[in-house]
Order: sequence, then structure tokens, then C-alpha cells
Amino acid sequence: MTHKLAISILLLTLSLSCAAQELQRTWSLGPLTWDDFTATPTNADENSLLQYNIGFSPVQENIDGIKSFFYRAEAWMLPSSSWVTADHRTPQLLRYNQVIFDMLEVERRTLQRSLNTSDDPGSYSNMLYGANDRLNQRIAYFRQLTQDGTDTAALASFEKQVWQQLDMLPAYYQPTYTPRPFGYSAYFSLGMSYPFGSMGQFFTPAFTIGYGFAFQWKSHLLDIEAIMGSYDARKNAPLLNRNNPQLVEGIFLEDHSYSLTLINIGYGFLLIDNNLMQLSPIIGLGMHELSANRKWEDRFAYTRLEPTVGVMFRYHFWQQNTFPRFNHLFGDHRISDRNHISLQGKLRLSYSSFPRIEGSPKGLCLTAQVGIAFGGRYHTVE
Repeated sequence: MTHKLAISILLLTLSLSCAAQELQRTWSLGPLTWDDFTATPTNADENSLLQYNIGFSPVQENIDGIKSFFYRAEAWMLPSSSWVTADHRTPQLLRYNQVIFDMLEVERRTLQRSLNTSDDPGSYSNMLYGANDRLNQRIAYFRQLTQDGTDTAALASFEKQVWQQLDMLPAYYQPTYTPRPFGYSAYFSLGMSYPFGSMGQFFTPAFTIGYGFAFQWKSHLLDIEAIMGSYDARKNAPLLNRNNPQLVEGIFLEDHSYSLTLINIGYGFLLIDNNLMQLSPIIGLGMHELSANRKWEDRFAYTRLEPTVGVMFRYHFWQQNTFPRFNHLFGDHRISDRNHISLQGKLRLSYSSFPRIEGSPKGLCLTAQVGIAFGGRYHTVE
């Protein structure tokens, strides 16, 4: 009994032609039958030919609703290129071919494990060549040990070893992503700032532009934000000198605009933090500055520190796990960065008091912002 081995290395691209897919026969479809050998024999000195391919391809799947990318090892026999002579369709020869097919599946699963644990996609081709070399050597040893399948006892012993290896290796791989403590984001927003109390009697609501950064550790959040806008004064009011109230540093003029700057540092605790949304109350300390910059001789500024409370909500409308080539090893773990783009809404309530402005305007100030956040959260990939 003779057997010719034909091993083709195929580096898969993003897609395979429909015609080629029709000729593939994967191990998961069950044991081989002689119906899987459909080609016409081409060599009268041989009894059968089992031809197959092994490779890997990039895969995109939605995992837990998140677009994810990974590499999947693949192997299959080619029925249209495999054949058996009519007078050698024996159970012994079919069993012999099945063991070779099982060894191909073992090597595919071993290759998958190597792909899963590597942080260097540039080495994937070398992994594939190594898998092919191991398979060639093992099949050559198998042929010699079993005398091309004629030694039933050796065939049964080798078959048992291959089955044990199949049991130890998972048949199917899909990565799992476990959140790590650290996350980050940057955001841009537009909104309005509404003064109440006597503040509202002095100044009109202000259109605002905001930008900021947020850093997450587990459920804790550090939020740093700057908001810029402008108030219009409703009445004339002098700004008194800090050290000598008898002196005037500047004058807020009715119907004139004055720059508003809010810089806030806040702490938040995430009440909701999942793949879809985040919700966190935020408390902090802010700097509220009013200034006039019409021309140099009229330039003045008044800055106050004020406590703030608020709430932040985010809806993640786009998320994607990074490509494997951007993953990296951290200790014994492979780390992926899950990127997201989110619709963000923030409400902040602060207490403002400006005693140096004649009349001492004070009161609550409500700032509402809506914007877009760009960020990420590190995940362990297994």
C-alpha cells in the first residue's frame, strides 16, 4: 500500500472565492468517507491521494456586540484533488487517511494556540511554516511506523495518541475580552451656562464651548474640563479693588460681553459602566473667571473658586476592539484597547459669588453640555 502526501501552504487573504469554498472539506464535518475522494486517479502505482491545505485568515466578528478582529487557523482537505483507486476502497486505507486528517486538525489547533498567544503578527507566517514542517515530519514518521497503514497495531496506537491530543486542544476559538481597570477619553462639547439668583440679574445666559479629559480606574473617574463662553452684562457695575474697596479696577458695562472661563476638576463614581453606556455623578472644585479684554486699558479679570456637583452620561454608539497587531503583552496577559466614540451629556451645578462686584452678585449657575467623547478601555484578551 502506498500513499502520496501533497501538502499545500496557503496564506489566506481576507476572502476566498466561492468556487474554492465549495471544494473544501473541514474536519468538523465528521469522519472521512470515500465519497470525499472525488478526483480521478492520476498514478497507477499509488492507492490513494489525500490533498489538503493549512493556513490562517483574519476574522471580524461581533463579540458581545463589539466589532472584534483576530486570526483563525484553518485546515481542510480538497475532495476534488483527492482520490482513491477503485480496488483499494478498504476500511483499513480509509482509517489510515483519517488519522492523517486528524493530525492535520491537531496541527491546526496547535497553530491557533500559537496565534492566540503571540503579540507579533509579523511572525505568523513563520508559525505557519513551522506548523507545516512539524506536520511533514510527523506524517513521515507515521508512515514509517505503520508501514503505510498496513501495521494495524501500530495504526491503532498512533490513532489513540492523536485522539488524546485532539481532546487536549479546543476545537474552536473566539477571543474573550475582560475589562481592565484603566480607561481614558477626551471630549468636546457645546452648551449653555445659566446664572440664577442675583447672578442672573447681573448677567445673561452664556453660550459655551467645552473640552476635557477623563481617566478611569475601575469605577472611579477623574474628570478635567475647561469651558469657555461669554456673558452679557445686564447693568453697569464697577469691580472694586481687592485691597482697597475705594478703588475701581474696571467696570462691567451694560450690554457688553465678558469672557467666561470655567475650569473644573471633579471626582466621579460610575454607577453604570457597561458596553453600552456610562453614568456617573461628579463632585469637584472649579475656577470661575470673568474678564474683559476689549482693549489693554480696559482689561481686567475676576477669578473665584467654587464647589461643583453634576452628572455625566455617555452612550457608546461605536466601539471596536483593536486589531491584533496593536495588542501587546503585559506580564502574562495580552492587552487590547477597546476604542469607543460616545455621545456625551453633562449637567453641572455650581455656586458662584463675586463680592468685589458692586452689589455682590451670587447664586447658582447651571451648565449643560452636549458633545462627543473619544476614548478607550484596556481589556485582557484570552
